[in-house]
Amino acid sequence: MKFFFMSIVAPLLFCSLRTAQKPDYSQKSPWLRLAEKPDKPFDVFYVHPTTYMDTKDGMNASLKNEAANAGAESAYQRQATVFKEMCNIYAPRYRQAAIKVLSLPENERAKYLKICLDDVCDAFKYYLKYYNNGRPFIIAGHSQGSQIIRNFLINHGALVDKNKLIAVYAIGYTFTSSDLNKIGLPLAVKADQTGGIITWNTVGKNGKSPVVESGALCVNPLSWSASRTEQEKTKNIYARILLDKGEFLTIPHFSSARIDKRGTLVIPTPAIIDQLKMGMGPEVYHGYDYDFFYGNLVKNVATRCNAWKNKK
Repeated sequence: MKFFFMSIVAPLLFCSLRTAQKPDYSQKSPWLRLAEKPDKPFDVFYVHPTTYMDTKDGMNASLKNEAANAGAESAYQRQATVFKEMCNIYAPRYRQAAIKVLSLPENERAKYLKICLDDVCDAFKYYLKYYNNGRPFIIAGHSQGSQIIRNFLINHGALVDKNKLIAVYAIGYTFTSSDLNKIGLPLAVKADQTGGIITWNTVGKNGKSPVVESGALCVNPLSWSASRTEQEKTKNIYARILLDKGEFLTIPHFSSARIDKRGTLVIPTPAIIDQLKMGMGPEVYHGYDYDFFYGNLVKNVATRCNAWKNKK
């Protein structure tokens, strides 16, 4: 299955399997964020997207890779901050797979992706044992992070106490009905539904995203449903988009959105298209899956956390 932040245009040169040192999650350094003194009643366990764009460390990044770490920090600021009002944030670094892993045959990709999965699984176990303290939690990610979440829930779902699971925001990657059956969680199709999976992939009318595969499921963040009815831009509370100068641009009522028959979330061409980075090709807004719907995400996180609290 395809994944990651941008397409591969150059042939992959041979690269041997070199594995960086395994993270020790009892230390602070392997954590992108670590709420050691939690002051909120809910947690989020966030897995960042691909930020390792070369093969300097081999096909899996070292946790000491400065460029990859800077990219992870940027992703955190753009994405994980939607949870900060309601949740204590726990975000592990992991030996993420290089972008070029995408061009390998599936059986070759597996050994590199397993390294990512093993790290995130270890981090989640450590989080549960030493940091969670029985609080209800959200699992969230984007792109490679959401792919890891998918594999984690399929292979290690027993680690997740579904009675304490508020929601899974696994955005920027394909989830199918078959995946959900294996995981044992439903698609969340109501704004206050708890214990479900929320996922979407943003494109333009003619955009073809490499992370969208046959059978992709989609939730529209303007309605928090799987309805294919187009939702007007008045329902888009605001977008929060990071520009080249490092400044965030906030745009109320940024865009309408609808779900098409491919299972993608389709939006009109943004007025600020010239200021966007289109790493996966024309009309593929993969890198902005959180940004374009930032205000709706902030509100929905609060809605689901409060719904979980009221139910319990």
